[in-house]
Amino acid sequence: MAGQESRLQRYLEVIQRANQIADSTQLDDLLDRLLDLIIEITEAEAGTLYLYDAAANELIFKVVKGSPAGEALIGRRFPATAGIAGYALQQRQPFFVHDVANDPRWNRSLGEMGALHLRTMFCVPLMLRGEPVGVVQVFNLPLEAVDEQDELALIELLTSRLVTEVEKARLLAEAQQRERRQQALVEIVSQLTATLERDELLRRIMNYACELLEVEAASIWLIDHERNDLVLHIAGGEHSERVEALRVPRGQGIIGHVIETGETVVVNDVHQDRRFYQGLDQRSGFQTRAILCVPLRSPRIVLGGERGEVEGMIIGGAQALNPRNGRPFSSDDVALFQMLASQAATVIRLAELYRETDSLFTRIIDAITGAIDLKDPYTRGHSQRVSDFSVAIAQELGLPRDQIYQLRVASKLHDVGKIRVPDQILKKPGRLEEEEFAEMRRHPTYGMEFLRDNGLLDLELLRHAWPALAQHHERLDGRGYPLGISGESISLFGRIVAVADVFDALTSHRPYRPPMPIDQVFALLRRGAGTEFDPECVEALIRARAKGNILTQDEREQAATPPVMEQDHARTVDR
Repeated sequence: MAGQESRLQRYLEVIQRANQIADSTQLDDLLDRLLDLIIEITEAEAGTLYLYDAAANELIFKVVKGSPAGEALIGRRFPATAGIAGYALQQRQPFFVHDVANDPRWNRSLGEMGALHLRTMFCVPLMLRGEPVGVVQVFNLPLEAVDEQDELALIELLTSRLVTEVEKARLLAEAQQRERRQQALVEIVSQLTATLERDELLRRIMNYACELLEVEAASIWLIDHERNDLVLHIAGGEHSERVEALRVPRGQGIIGHVIETGETVVVNDVHQDRRFYQGLDQRSGFQTRAILCVPLRSPRIVLGGERGEVEGMIIGGAQALNPRNGRPFSSDDVALFQMLASQAATVIRLAELYRETDSLFTRIIDAITGAIDLKDPYTRGHSQRVSDFSVAIAQELGLPRDQIYQLRVASKLHDVGKIRVPDQILKKPGRLEEEEFAEMRRHPTYGMEFLRDNGLLDLELLRHAWPALAQHHERLDGRGYPLGISGESISLFGRIVAVADVFDALTSHRPYRPPMPIDQVFALLRRGAGTEFDPECVEALIRARAKGNILTQDEREQAATPPVMEQDHARTVDR
């Protein structure tokens, strides 16, 4: 009777311990405590626990106790048919091994218990509704530890109680991983709508891929149509600096195959695939083991208005390399990476469209300012220099980047109104008559009319930057033109361009005078500070000049002229 009470008490204690373990929702903690309890019940010296991956038909080494050498194997995978653990999984029932070291089923190559002199082993498959969940092995337990039906029943009760919790914890971990992946996708989409910094966005997407897929590296390859090859454009992960800027001949390698065919390819052992291009590893030093490769297919984009649409096309490919802990790529990995690649392709295509539009806009502005230079050859390059000087002043004043960009464009157009000024006035080499000077003074007004008549003032870019055109000849004391406004009524853009315009006018060649020395120009600007010019803008220009950010007309032309070699000069003299 006392023996039965003792046995019942032990059962209750084990169930109570199991219930405490079941409170944990963290998979690793749950498995760790489960193995501890089984080792304690069986009075074993050590133990291991594996989880079963049904999709890959593999066992995953999750926990080891009593063998420091075995800890290095955590996360490793091996076929579910290998070793005693694989045998237990196939038999689907626990069994005892009396002499582990001489058992032919024991997989010595793993070395998981290399520090122990192995004698006995008890192996328990973890089953849920008739399907395997994992395997527990305990080593060097007494022969009598599980020789009675009561002991076996107790272990079976324990494992059946906790295997449900193990499966719940695993499903919870998978759900949390999917949630993290969904949150990352939402964040990527939100960033996509907030910025057009292509490379930064792509690098973030690839870093997300490394983190969420748990891989060593991820990269984006784009087609280089000029060289007819593939160039590695963006890499993420710890090894990105080792693999960027590499090239692959078009059509070669797994990435080449994916780009040419549009297929998604998963290879969990690249050395078994004849398409694998080993030259990349040889050049980078990176060792590729497994690869997930998807095409970058840019979406069909409706441009709106009468511009029609841009058809979708394959513009490159993305690849994820080497899942950590040697696991294979899963179907969830493939689905996530395809979504990330889709976002990357959209980023690339939108950035290309933006770059093309921005380039077209810039060329049109340059064409307009070039037309001004053609009308007035004495001011050749003046518009570009004033734009550059205005930007340098704005940078010294600490203006934000968006305002500097607006100023760059608007200041380049500051003299656009001269298109309406008659050539005989613009090209007159001598001093202008009063009536001619009055007409010249109208060019800021003509410039505003040009912008308004062509709908350019409605553009966000020029909506707040127009004072660069309208006010660059106004003075702080109110004696400027065309409006005669003064002080704070003159916008900062107008005051910046006023200083830049005068500096270039004084340091450039004119038909009626040579360029003025820089020291004299600075002295003149400082004398006019507070009455004609904004003092802060004047000092900002002087600081920018000292830093080498402002070059005069002559200095620019000298910098653009290649130096003449002495031997070339000698040949010229000989002729």
